[in-house]
Amino acid sequence: MSRPELPTEVDLLVVGSGPVGSAIARRVHEAVPSARILMADLGPRLTGEAGLHLSNLPAQERGELQAKSQGRDPRTAPGEDQALVKKYADRGTHLVAPRCEEQPEQEGMPAAVMSSNVGGMGVHWACTAPRPLDSERVPFLPDEELDAALGVAEDLLSVTQDAFEDTAGGQLVLKTLSELFDGDYPDGRHVQPMPLACTPRSGALPRWAGPDVVLGPLAHGGDGRFGIAADTICRRVLFEDGRALGAVLQHLPSGAEFKVGARAVAVAADALRTPQLLWASGIRPHALGRYLNDQPKTVSSVQVKDGPAAGIEARGSVDFTGDIRDLETGRFWVPFADPGRTSHGQVMTLDTSPIDGVDPELFVGMVWYGAKEIQASDRVEFSTTEADAYGMPKMTIHYSLTERDREGIARARADQEKIAARLGDFLPGNEPELFPAGSSKHYQGTVRMGAADDGTSVCDSFSRVWGFENLYVGGNGVIPTSTAVNPTLTSVALAVRAAESISALLARENC
Repeated sequence: MSRPELPTEVDLLVVGSGPVGSAIARRVHEAVPSARILMADLGPRLTGEAGLHLSNLPAQERGELQAKSQGRDPRTAPGEDQALVKKYADRGTHLVAPRCEEQPEQEGMPAAVMSSNVGGMGVHWACTAPRPLDSERVPFLPDEELDAALGVAEDLLSVTQDAFEDTAGGQLVLKTLSELFDGDYPDGRHVQPMPLACTPRSGALPRWAGPDVVLGPLAHGGDGRFGIAADTICRRVLFEDGRALGAVLQHLPSGAEFKVGARAVAVAADALRTPQLLWASGIRPHALGRYLNDQPKTVSSVQVKDGPAAGIEARGSVDFTGDIRDLETGRFWVPFADPGRTSHGQVMTLDTSPIDGVDPELFVGMVWYGAKEIQASDRVEFSTTEADAYGMPKMTIHYSLTERDREGIARARADQEKIAARLGDFLPGNEPELFPAGSSKHYQGTVRMGAADDGTSVCDSFSRVWGFENLYVGGNGVIPTSTAVNPTLTSVALAVRAAESISALLARENC
């Protein structure tokens, strides 16, 4: 492939093109219209509209594009065994390391995955976007500032609680969940429809929000001051005396390398590859890669007895494509609460069963994410001698559950058993199961935010790396708290704050 043309100087270089990198790019573009912004991603551009959510596409086209997101090493890509795909690498993702059958499911995070494409995991995600609650919130951010940033993030992601039309099946499930759990919550909190990043459509599935929605007009190319370098990996950030100078980029198909100068650099390359890039660049604060935080994931499915149809009357019959979200007619939220409810629950209603030989009138899928006890020993280790499939330092993940984690998992299982007892029965083989560590895809803490530069964090409250004037990090890895909630909304909110700081920096430098 021919060598692309890249600028030698920009005002802002963004590494990574998921929802967080996209939020930083758009907010800086709006605040400083003259700023020259380059976004680099090691994966291919899948659609003309950058970052389009693939669930908005027909199943065959979606599958072809998912395959292009699955990295360079075929040993880490999803296989054909649907049971393993469900528990380990979903379509559109690839494992950090090839699967080893001897590895215990809860040691070392064997189901840790990434997506390698423009838009990152944001073109595949489930679009679940509730706000963090209680101890999930960042304690050293003023409440009014965090709430304001969360509001902007909700606007960027088009978050709504009206994603699905009302159905009799959905009303039954919501009523049952409310009767079981509303008594556990403080005043004003209750079971409710899930906040989702999407645009509702009458008689059809919602239009799911990917990074294209966050980018807005930039997803179509912008005004000439914004560009996306696809298939282009950032090899290292260049820096001197506490200031990022730019980066070395490599166009993977041609092998061409570029040195791009930048007034500010934001690395938002996911919670594993962001610390990997800092490490490869020689930026190695003590907390880098430590405090790795996953969310133990408990999954089950229920066949409702004597229940109404879930939503066929609203949407008509639907052919199962292999993606369970194509059957979805509603999604409900059993919120986290501290103390007491250490899990965040998602309950999906489906209008037919994806299980062969089972055809219930109403099928309910449940996923509970638990808040994990954070340990510095849960960490990503980067090799100084071995490289991954992209030529970056090979990662080894150290991760284990604590006794407190296991107690929370037992409570999640008990919650799902209560729901099944009220609604019907678990589908055979779909009783509550703790999925392998990493299956949540909600990895946090590896470039965590802190109130002070005391060795336990990587960046300040505006996501600026300690000791640097103009180097920022973004993504779920910035979240410093133990959370059960899906982290995307929080990460985009923290990116909104980072963009404010970057915009002020560029304005001071007369950009």
